Amino acid sequence: MKNSLTMLLLLLVPAFSFAQEDYESEEREKYYDKNKRFKSFEPVNKEIVSNYYDDFFKFAKVDNYTPYNDTLFFTPYQDSVEFHSVARQYIGDIDRFSILKHEKKGKVEAFIYYDFKYVETFTGEPEIWVAYSDDNGKSWSHYYSGIVQKQPLFVKCYSSYPLINEQGDLQIEACLLRQMSSFIMPFGAPSYQLVKDGLMLTLDLETLRKDSDGDGLTDIVEAKFRTDPNNDDTDGDGIPDNLDMNPRFASNRTDKSIIFEALINDDEDICYGFKDCESVLSIDERPEVHCVVDTTETILIVTDEPGLQNIQPKSFRVIILTTEEYESSPRYFNNDLCRMRISPLFKVDGEKDTYIFDYGFNTWGAGYWVKKTEKGWRVVQTYMIIS
Repeated sequence: MKNSLTMLLLLLVPAFSFAQEDYESEEREKYYDKNKRFKSFEPVNKEIVSNYYDDFFKFAKVDNYTPYNDTLFFTPYQDSVEFHSVARQYIGDIDRFSILKHEKKGKVEAFIYYDFKYVETFTGEPEIWVAYSDDNGKSWSHYYSGIVQKQPLFVKCYSSYPLINEQGDLQIEACLLRQMSSFIMPFGAPSYQLVKDGLMLTLDLETLRKDSDGDGLTDIVEAKFRTDPNNDDTDGDGIPDNLDMNPRFASNRTDKSIIFEALINDDEDICYGFKDCESVLSIDERPEVHCVVDTTETILIVTDEPGLQNIQPKSFRVIILTTEEYESSPRYFNNDLCRMRISPLFKVDGEKDTYIFDYGFNTWGAGYWVKKTEKGWRVVQTYMIIS
């Protein structure tokens, strides 16, 4: 949904007796006047792309290089028998369709592959990951490179250079691209312009593996999460960063935290329409503390609302940034974590302890009406948008 001109389909569930637009909120109008919902896409300055450098890995000019080809974006296995067959083939638990380049050298076997673990799945480019084995493929280690394909570094799957260099590190040809148009849902891929060709990217194993604080997150992953690579418990809540579902903010709850937790945790006490639903969320309820597992999805939330910053999720690991933190960092390229958008609670004009707020994630969004009662918070979804 980010930075895209989206065709919105408004779906009003029949059980709803009215939509959120029936409520007036001066706070909401002021908020959206100040924070425009959509901004037109503008290409990054060409000089910024040309001077791009990676915080962790080096890339150097090479004279004898494979020219950039804008028709060869996909993996070598895309048109292979394995891709079209019912029985997919895997290397190191990775589908061969995702593998960009694969090589064996003695007991060492390695490949570079695509994944969407830490980026926007629907309107973003894939990440570059490394798989490495030094025992003939019996066991594998997987490392996040921090590189998002074409943002702006494009890794060439069709390079003729060997993947494993003489030092045992990985290398692959690359070039710098400039994104010239935005993602348009549902299937509108952006266009790109070549800025600099003839680069060799080296992914050294020492940097890929480095975990300065020993918390189970590499320094590259911590840079993505904005956690402290030299502190295994960034927020000081007693839960190490690799297990913490909200590693940047300790759970100093407010009376509104339960509202946002219910939304993110898909709580069954949220009502989907006003008819025949009187469920409430207890203000005094303390949620069970959950820990990150291998299948936990990581998302970004940008907010200054304390009740949202201090949530205890159970299904997502949330990386929460303040507006100042997010806006103050350079965001030239489309390489954010998958972002969930949750507005502040806007007071409804003329109503006591009554609020509305908006929500958006991936390709859909919704609006909610919230009222504080003697029993707790009543939360009702008032509309849903598919984009």
